[in-house]
Amino acid sequence: MSSLLGTPRIGQSLSDLDTPQVLIDLDGVDSNLRGMFAGGKKYGVNVRVHFKSLKCSGLARYIQTVGGPACGGFLCAKLNEAEVLADAGLTDILIANEIVGTIKLHRLALLAKRSTLRVCVDNFDNVNAIAAAMEAVGASIGVLIELDIGMKRCGVEPGEMVLPLARHIQKFPSLKFLGLQGYDGHLQQIADPAERDRRCREGMALFIDARRQLEDGGIPVEVMTGGGTGTWEFVASTPGITEIQPGSFVLMDSMYNTIRPEFACTLSIMANVMSKHPDYYVLDAGSKAISYEFGMPTILGRPQDKVVRLAEEHTKVECTDASLKVGDRVRVIPAHCCATMNLHRVCIGVRDDAVEAVWPIEASGRYD
Repeated sequence: MSSLLGTPRIGQSLSDLDTPQVLIDLDGVDSNLRGMFAGGKKYGVNVRVHFKSLKCSGLARYIQTVGGPACGGFLCAKLNEAEVLADAGLTDILIANEIVGTIKLHRLALLAKRSTLRVCVDNFDNVNAIAAAMEAVGASIGVLIELDIGMKRCGVEPGEMVLPLARHIQKFPSLKFLGLQGYDGHLQQIADPAERDRRCREGMALFIDARRQLEDGGIPVEVMTGGGTGTWEFVASTPGITEIQPGSFVLMDSMYNTIRPEFACTLSIMANVMSKHPDYYVLDAGSKAISYEFGMPTILGRPQDKVVRLAEEHTKVECTDASLKVGDRVRVIPAHCCATMNLHRVCIGVRDDAVEAVWPIEASGRYD
């Protein structure tokens, strides 16, 4: 009965699934994990996988199983993502962001009581508020100072504020100062590897100098974390870095694959051809199912086809051959894996054209 209703089940052929459907190629995921974890081992750094790209605890548990000790925990952008991980028993968590507001800080403190939790800060008032929230429930938390190394988003400017802020954190028994985060998100999609390397090294110089300031001031630095899929090896090879935090490498997308082609695109949206014309066809998945803010998606195995427009429920694809017909399936590679996962509530792990896993995407559609 569930098959007739379109609910995926283990062992089912992909041809029997309803569309649109989020598919994750597990053989490709395995290969991507092997590559990144081998890189971490090569440079002697911890690989903490970014959950923002995944949003799915089943996939996170799969990564932990495949990676074993090579998977050094997870990090999140939002508090709700950290709660999903902890609920799944994955309790080594860094929230690579500032958490503010009374309600969220209470949730943060409760989460700290049942996990090994770390959070970022970039101002004194937030440190005071976190400490008060922890003390109210008898919790403790690790704290990293976020350093702005060029992204111009959150973070302390390199210079005089780093050492006083670290000393302020150390005043509170419920807080443990651990080190620094320096994320270079503004560099991840630079197409020229040499330019990406050069600009990354410039940011790392600021990062390492901040570490030196702390150590010269008598404050030990246990953690130096940063980097992403686009800059991971430049960050990992910098002396003094202890951890990298890539995430997109697991799933990839059509945009990022042009920057890092060594990682396979494992995320796709299976869609049906619902209308066919001499020079184009239309799919039954549109912008509600496929993110395209970083560019147009591509069609897996059909490089000659060109996606030209996405409406809410339709994707128009120009083509030069007549091989497809109404009812045929294609797999669409989105231009942004993170945002596409946020559009769906369930994903299907596939191997050999069959369903191997059915996972809820618990952190999708949430902004808390």
